[in-house]
Amino acid sequence: MFYLILALYGIIILTFILMFSFIIYHFVRYSTNVSLNKILLPIFILVSILLLFSNIFLFFSVNWTALLSKLFFN
Repeated sequence: MFYLILALYGIIILTFILMFSFIIYHFVRYSTNVSLNKILLPIFILVSILLLFSNIFLFFSVNWTALLSKLFFN
């Protein structure tokens, strides 16, 4: 059961990375104000990477075995 949750989480992470790439591409390609883009792009990248790593850390800090056993066997 844990591997199913891990696979579904992998799909979520892959979707996040694809959306992140899509936003970065459009930020770079279609920016009207280049000087503002030089400020906002690193901030966006930094915040997105911090959110991704905090999400991964919190996902793996959950005791999935205990949680699933309480949900399905009680």
